[in-house]
Amino acid sequence: MTRSISLLALVTASLMAADVFIPADDTRLSYSDYVRMAFVQSPSSPELNMARFDRIVDPGAKGYQWDNPGTRLRFRTDAATVTVQLYYNEKHVSTSARNPIGRYSIDGRSEDSWKFTSVQTKTVRTPETLLLTITAPSSGMHDYDIIMPYGDSVSVLGVTTVDSARFETPPARPAKRLVAYGDSITHGFTASEVTKSYAYLFAQKKNWQIVNMGIGGRSASPNEGTLVGQQNGDVVSILIGVNDWQGGRSIASFKVNIEGFLKNLRTAQPLVPLVIITPLWVPASWKPASAKLDLEEYRAALREIVTALNDTNIKLVDGTALIDHDDKYFDKVAVHPNDDGFAMMAERLAAAVE
Repeated sequence: MTRSISLLALVTASLMAADVFIPADDTRLSYSDYVRMAFVQSPSSPELNMARFDRIVDPGAKGYQWDNPGTRLRFRTDAATVTVQLYYNEKHVSTSARNPIGRYSIDGRSEDSWKFTSVQTKTVRTPETLLLTITAPSSGMHDYDIIMPYGDSVSVLGVTTVDSARFETPPARPAKRLVAYGDSITHGFTASEVTKSYAYLFAQKKNWQIVNMGIGGRSASPNEGTLVGQQNGDVVSILIGVNDWQGGRSIASFKVNIEGFLKNLRTAQPLVPLVIITPLWVPASWKPASAKLDLEEYRAALREIVTALNDTNIKLVDGTALIDHDDKYFDKVAVHPNDDGFAMMAERLAAAVE
C-alpha cells in the first residue's frame, strides 16, 4: 500500500511539473524601454508570435535600427527555474560593429550577462536561438528583467517553465522616460555591454526608463526631430555633431539641420525638457582626413542655436567637461568612451541635470 501511494505521488508530481511554453505575446510577459515593438510570426511555428523591436530610424545597410539598447522583457513568477528563448533575427548586418552582450536582473539586482554563441564570427550570421536558463535565488515570487544588448538585433520567442508556476504583474518601471538621441556614443559604442553605456547609466541614476534612439554613424537630420518627438518622452537628451565634423559638413549646413531637428521636435513636443550636449572632448591626435574644421566650431554653433532659441526648457551641457581629457577613458580611436569614461560621463551628466 505504501509503495502504491509513493508511486502515485511521483506520477502526480511529474504531471504537475510539466513544462509549458509561454509565447511572447502572452499577457504574463511585459515589455518596456523600447522605441517600437511588434508581434510577428515566430520562426518556430506559424501559429506563434515573437516580439520584435526596432527604433524606426533607418540608418541603411548596417541594420542598427534593429538594435535595442536597454529594451526589457519583464515578468514576475514563483517558478524555481525559467528558460527565456531569445532569437537573433539577422537584421543587425554589420560585423565590424557588434556587441551582443545582454544582461538579466532578479528583483532589481544585476545577476549575469548573456550573448549569442556565434558572435565572434566576422561573416554574416544565420538566425540563432539562445536558451537563457535562470534559477530563482529562493522560493516565492521574484521579478525578472531581461535587458537587450546595444549592438545586436534580438527578438523574444517566449519563456518556458513548469505549468504550476504562478505569474503576477511585475512592479512598474519608473514613470519618467528619457529619450536619448544621438550617434554611436549614445548607441553604446564602445562600452563592454549595454549596462555600461552612458545613456543606460544616466537613466538609471535619475530613476528613468531609457528609450535609446542613438544610431551609430548618425548626423542630425530634421526629419528625426519628428520621430524623437513622437516617442513622448518626459526628457529628451541630444548628443550629436562628431560625425558632422568627421565628415566635413559645413557649419552652415550643420546649423540648418540642427535648427530643423529642434523645430520639428518642438512641433511634436512644445514643452518637453531638452538636454543638449555639445560634442565630447576628442584628443588632438585624432582628426580624420575628411574633417575640415575644428570640432570646437560645431560646439560653438550649438551654443549659438540654443542662445538664439531662448527656450527655458533647454539645458545646454558642455560635453567637454563630462569626461577627463585623458586617452585612458576612450577607445583606441579616442572618439568613443570606454566603460570608465562612460561611468564618469553618466555621473557628471546626472549631476548637471535636475
